[in-house]
Amino acid sequence: MKYDGNRREKENQMSRTAALRREVEHKFLTLLKHSIRLSITYHRQKGKSDAVNIIGGIADALNGIAYDDDSQITQINYQETKGSFDEYTIIVEEV
Repeated sequence: MKYDGNRREKENQMSRTAALRREVEHKFLTLLKHSIRLSITYHRQKGKSDAVNIIGGIADALNGIAYDDDSQITQINYQETKGSFDEYTIIVEEV
């Protein structure tokens, strides 16, 4: 069997996206309608990360929950640091 790292990463991203959607669905009372700033801080315990995949997965997961569509995102702030466990802090705000 051939190992397909891209397929596995895509499956992992889809799983993380679904988990994030479940976690935040109840936290947004109304959809933001204007330009959005998305700020993400990722405290990573070990290994490597792919910032583009992380940002994209989070932006997709928040579609229809925090904002109408991720095309509203006009600013992105991403920071990654070492941590004692994996944890994301996500801030969504209108600009």
